[in-house]
Amino acid sequence: MEIPQPIKNKKKIATIGSGFVGKAAGKGFLATGHDVTFVDINTILIEALNKDGLNACNIGSDCSHDRDIYIVSVLTPTINDHLDFRFIDSALASLGQVLKNSTNWPIVVIRSTVPPGTVETRFVPILEKYSEKKVEKDFGIAMNPEFLREVSAEDDFMHPWIVVVGSNNTKVAQTLDELYQPFGAPIVHMTIKEAEMMKYVHNIYNANKISFFNEMRLVADSIGVDADKIFHTVVESAEASWNKQYGIKNFGPFDGSCLPKDTLAFLSWANEKAKKKMRLLHAVIQVNEHLKNKQYLEY
Repeated sequence: MEIPQPIKNKKKIATIGSGFVGKAAGKGFLATGHDVTFVDINTILIEALNKDGLNACNIGSDCSHDRDIYIVSVLTPTINDHLDFRFIDSALASLGQVLKNSTNWPIVVIRSTVPPGTVETRFVPILEKYSEKKVEKDFGIAMNPEFLREVSAEDDFMHPWIVVVGSNNTKVAQTLDELYQPFGAPIVHMTIKEAEMMKYVHNIYNANKISFFNEMRLVADSIGVDADKIFHTVVESAEASWNKQYGIKNFGPFDGSCLPKDTLAFLSWANEKAKKKMRLLHAVIQVNEHLKNKQYLEY
């Protein structure tokens, strides 16, 4: 996990929430020469981190004060189909109390996954309320989505395939750019709201791909063909797999001589012959038809 490139400016960093996401980020920045404190409310986790030789403490302790960068990686669980903000709201309120006594211009970096607009309309007001300070004037704010897999989080952080920095402030963007440069990955800059949206598009695209192949596997298994052989061939043959730009440009609904007729024909055949309803394929066709009729937002 050695990082060959030296850091430009050593920063004092605190990870707020030191589960597998926060721990991976903290250890990664430690490896590049920064001063990192791991912050959490779980006393057992704090003790374990300290035993591992890491500097860990509760948010109210002195070791969390006067940091240059606060990286927030607190859980945002979904309960009854809605996000539960209690944990991150509480963490940000506590962080606000810490910022109240800051003597520098710290940057708060949100890595928790939240819907577009949440950072600016929900999190900033919490930080301003409890710090009695103002964003931009007294502290910076950014959205920095994480793409870590739990089983390989630390390795993924050390060897990222891309880094996304969401910021509306040039100074914040430049600071985070310097922070991530040693890792050697492409760094993409966008607004805070765009970065929030990007993370959901990222996750939901992955979910759609998994569901697509799961649905196709049900049909393949029902007619006795080798799904694995088919799928391994499709990811080589289908342009959507090897052309990164395929399907993302604003060209409207899919059309032409193949896609409309083949989606309809396969849906009908699967329903009648394979006895599979193929709900995802049905939804794909339905969305396309509504887009063609400019009724997408109404259905």
